[in-house]
Amino acid sequence: MIFLFYAEVCGQGWVVEENNLETNWNTTLQAGTSALLTEFSTDMRHWGNEMNNSPGMTINFQIAKMVWERVDIGIEAGYSTLNGTKSNPEKIVFLNKHPVFFNNDTGFSPDPLKYNTKLFNYGIFTKYNFINFSTWALGFLKINIYTRFGIGAISYQTELNYSNNDAYVFTGLPSPLYHINKQEYAKPLTLYVSPAFGLNYQLNDRIFLSLELSTHLYTTGNFDGVPRFIQGLTPETPPEEIKSYYEPTNTLSAKILLGLTYFFNFNSTNNKRMKEYPWFSSQYRSYYSKYQPKSTNKERQQWLPFYNEKFEND
Repeated sequence: MIFLFYAEVCGQGWVVEENNLETNWNTTLQAGTSALLTEFSTDMRHWGNEMNNSPGMTINFQIAKMVWERVDIGIEAGYSTLNGTKSNPEKIVFLNKHPVFFNNDTGFSPDPLKYNTKLFNYGIFTKYNFINFSTWALGFLKINIYTRFGIGAISYQTELNYSNNDAYVFTGLPSPLYHINKQEYAKPLTLYVSPAFGLNYQLNDRIFLSLELSTHLYTTGNFDGVPRFIQGLTPETPPEEIKSYYEPTNTLSAKILLGLTYFFNFNSTNNKRMKEYPWFSSQYRSYYSKYQPKSTNKERQQWLPFYNEKFEND
């Protein structure tokens, strides 16, 4: 019997639900689309966009640890692109009034423009997973919602160009028209806060599929390659006074992400155990394992005292 049914008699480890340093870790890879929604001044008096924004792509990587029941703390790193165009930029103060675009040899012409931004974010976050949805008949389902809040820093590169390169020949301006690292009023490093809301579907004990909607508030407004200047700036403005016309702005963007989460535990005693007890096999179990199987009639009767299987047929 031992030889014929070896798999059944192989030693099993105790399955526990303790949460220690080695248990309930997870890593997530997300991909989706991002878009710049609006810019607003620090004093909240001015809202709107100088450019017409288009969706870009984004990817995000996270690693986290459940520190309390259903509460994760982790770190993240991501990459995003932002894009946009402007067919008639004649009302943009920065381009039509800033002295850098006007001198004896050059002069800005309001021809169609485009911008491209590459954005890198690095931060920490906390995440709260709500208890799985449930029904009267089936008990817990493999679906739950979560909220997440992150803070961190970003670095970015922005370029503003004419859509048609022939415009550089006629204007005498260099390419690109604007680069984030060339302007004294730009911030090459800025901060962000990011609230998010998501939906998880548990494929099995270890793998979750998620859909997440997040917003990001950045403490800069130059992602579109057009710093905001107030009226009054002219090509004749002295260099020492130009910065006084600059109006700092913030940016609000949004992301829609599809993600895959893998749950895992560390096992620092595995090598020692395999050496001393080679017949021993441990069972993986995370906090969310209890939501995987559908509840039995007996279990449902325990947490639903008035449950009756016959109710399903009524």
